[in-house]
Amino acid sequence: MPDALVLPDSTAARAEALPPAFACSWTDRGRDAGWVHLVGELDLAAAPQLERTLGQPQLQARLVVLDLRELAFIDSSGVHAIVNATTRAREQGRRMMLLRGPPNVDRVFTLTGSFDDVEIGDVGLLEAPVEALREEGLA
Repeated sequence: MPDALVLPDSTAARAEALPPAFACSWTDRGRDAGWVHLVGELDLAAAPQLERTLGQPQLQARLVVLDLRELAFIDSSGVHAIVNATTRAREQGRRMMLLRGPPNVDRVFTLTGSFDDVEIGDVGLLEAPVEALREEGLA
């Protein structure tokens, strides 16, 4: 006989089914490169956290990579925050690249018409820019 009975609609069962909360962290990749790792749900409530992270002076590098591989969900406000950050980076002569997330995340960029506003690709896409920075002695 089981130690405890957990009904499907109980709080414990719902907590297990909830997607992870949003978190973003950055890693310094040298003088002119940064990596921002996103996890969970990037929505209206979480977009300001991403904007604060991307606004940190340490992330004003020539190349910033946004790693979307562990995003469970993104809404239009999350896309808007990323597109705005990408636009600001370009205006300042910097480059922001997105590492492709799961299909449902990727699809939101297409549905919002933002796919052409960002540079998005797989890990192989990142090798050339990072190598170019290394050759210039910047990463």
